[in-house]
Amino acid sequence: MSAQPQQPEAIILFARGTLALLDLWPALTIAVAEQWGGTESAAKKTWLASTLIDEFETRAPLLPIANAGDLPVVDPKSATDPPLDVDEVGDLLHQIMSDEFDANLEDGSIDSVSSDLIRLWKDILGPNPLVLVEALERKAGEVKKMGVNAARGAGGAESQSEGEDSDDYEDEDVEMDGQDAPQLVDNQSQQSRERQEPVVDDDGFTLVQKKGGRR
Repeated sequence: MSAQPQQPEAIILFARGTLALLDLWPALTIAVAEQWGGTESAAKKTWLASTLIDEFETRAPLLPIANAGDLPVVDPKSATDPPLDVDEVGDLLHQIMSDEFDANLEDGSIDSVSSDLIRLWKDILGPNPLVLVEALERKAGEVKKMGVNAARGAGGAESQSEGEDSDDYEDEDVEMDGQDAPQLVDNQSQQSRERQEPVVDDDGFTLVQKKGGRR
């Protein structure tokens, strides 16, 4: 019986980081919690992670192995030319979320997650990749402990993530954790905000209000 080929260390770290990033994705967490994909929603999330990891692993260029038994190493040049680009990752996420969870996400979160995955790939080929991945895992663990209430109250996912961003993924995590997940499940409240009552001045003229402005 032949032994399974060993995975490069970079792939293992990328897999860990991918799992953490998916745990930090409010829309996916809601989809699993509400079983948008049926009773197998949790298994579908795991399959999604596996699919993403496999896509990067099978396309990643490896350095030549000098000695038999050496662990394969991903070519560091792949940091500047990842195996997949943002659009390819986004298309894959859109397809899986639609096919498996019957979800057509229009909150911009797929673009953010796609960018985060590309950045993760670049970072695991840079200095101190383990520190970066462990920071993501800690953050994901904290979020999982608190749970996601965005499906039951607008702003739930955003309020839970405030002040929890790691130094290494600060900008990306703020963008991810601030994704407008409630938009997917709370469209009525959004529409009510947009349909504001007209304001009439003293002369009887109706004033035009800017959408999205504060009253």
